Amino acid sequence: MRILFIFTLILSAFTLKVNAQKKGDDKPGKDFIINNSYDTIWGKISGNLTPATASLKLNFTDNNTGTKRVYKPYDLKSWHPSGFDYYFESREYRPKGHRAEEQGFGVFMKCFTPYEGDVRYYEYYNTDGQEGYYQSFLVRRGVMLEVKFEKFYSQLAEYFADNPELVEKLKAKKFKKTELAKIVDEYNMGSNRKA
Repeated sequence: MRILFIFTLILSAFTLKVNAQKKGDDKPGKDFIINNSYDTIWGKISGNLTPATASLKLNFTDNNTGTKRVYKPYDLKSWHPSGFDYYFESREYRPKGHRAEEQGFGVFMKCFTPYEGDVRYYEYYNTDGQEGYYQSFLVRRGVMLEVKFEKFYSQLAEYFADNPELVEKLKAKKFKKTELAKIVDEYNMGSNRKA
């Protein structure tokens, strides 16, 4: 009887593992998109993901239907490549000199901070003629600010003025300019902000 029980237990564990693997196609660890209705669709991201291409389009194959589609900004809320600590979000980019009443351009911006944060940090690969370059943006309450690296410490000290401890670190240059994500994370996790 004891051997039968052990055999049944092993068979059950094997069955659960096989079923979990079959259902695994819909679980985290795979690429996914979030459409404009906020539905999560699991699948496979493919194609040439150079910075310039990733900011303008996405090739995606749906796991459930096998349908391949090219998505452009405003077709999706966001797209999430598996295994990375960032994702791409559809945003409006307004170049310098754009008038307030003019609509900006739809682009995918790389986001380095979670949805829950008060401030989110984005990076956008812009192309101007023959040149390509990254721009960094901070967004709080829907307002987007471009980070000016020549004014990095003073600009961020002013932006994060409601967190005195972080401001002191910025003024003392305790962070490198390449640690913008770390600065934003510290702000978002800080408890010294005024409401």
